[in-house]
Formats: sequence, structure tokens, C-alpha cells
Amino acid sequence: MKKQLFTLCILAVLAVVSSSCKKQYDDNSLAPLDLAYAPIPVTVTNSNFFERYYIVVATAPSGAFSINFSIPSDKGKIKEITRVATGGSGLRDVQVGAPTVLYNYNGLTGTNAGFTPIPGTGSNTIMFSSTLAAYSTYRTRVGTGVAPTAPTVSVTPQSPNQIEFFFLITLEDGTTIIPPRVLVRVI
Repeated sequence: MKKQLFTLCILAVLAVVSSSCKKQYDDNSLAPLDLAYAPIPVTVTNSNFFERYYIVVATAPSGAFSINFSIPSDKGKIKEITRVATGGSGLRDVQVGAPTVLYNYNGLTGTNAGFTPIPGTGSNTIMFSSTLAAYSTYRTRVGTGVAPTAPTVSVTPQSPNQIEFFFLITLEDGTTIIPPRVLVRVI
């Protein structure tokens, strides 16, 4: 009986001690139950599918595609799509990558090398348009290390070729937004 009472007392003490601990979160991390959405959410209004990321369809071999971005009307107006990048390092490239690896590279060299922003229309929406042929030209220029996905139909329909696009959007007040990646599925 003494042993059971001692075990119960130990368990009670452990329960009190473990429930009295509270994890302190700094400003750079989310608490487990905090809301995990952006202060200015960006949606792709013309996506064909949503499978964790927005997916837009392009038909091979040269298929045109467009990606329409939208933010809530009370969050401001979109000035431009400042930078566009692709591939596995696209998120890094869209933030700090050299202009020569960007999809919207201006084609110049030396001190004039840079990127050409895609201007907005003074509203809360903006459209990025391209073609698989333009992506193929870009892929030839930067190589398969930067743009690994071929703009062709996959031989396995269960795992289609999907080109990852990353964007840096600038609002008229100077705020920059990096929306989640958008996949262009080649069919």
C-alpha cells in the first residue's frame, strides 16, 4: 500500500510540474496554435488545380499560360511583379539571386544587367504571361541546374512535368510579397 501511495504521489508531482511549464516563443517562430497565414494573402485566381500549391496548365509544345495574382482589395494595390525565378533555388533567386538567373532578366550585361519588372494596372490584381517556348529559351540560357524541368509532356502521366515559378510582388506603398510557388503543369 505504501508503494502504491508513493507512486501516486510521484505521478501527481510530475503532472503538476509538467503542466506548469510553458514554452516561450520568440518573435521569429510560430506557436503551435498561432495562425499561419500571411498578413497579405496572395491567391492565383485562374489556377486549374490546387494541390498544396496553385497549378496552372500549359499545353506542350509551345503552350501559352498565364498566372493571375490577386490580393484583398483593402490591402493595397499591386505596383509590379519585380522578380521571377524558377527551379529548386527559385525562392533564393527571387530574393537575392543574380539578375542573369531570373526569368525576367533584361538581357543586358555589365552594369546595365538587371531585370524587367512586369507593371501592374493600379489594382489589386496582376497577370504574368509566358509560353513554354519562352521557358525553353530561358532554360537553354541558364542551364538545367537553374531550370531543371523540361517543358515537355512527361512519359508518366501520374507524375507530370511541373515547372516551379517564384515571384516577388511589390505593392504601390513599397511592401514586397513573396507568394507561395506556382506550378505550371505541362500537358
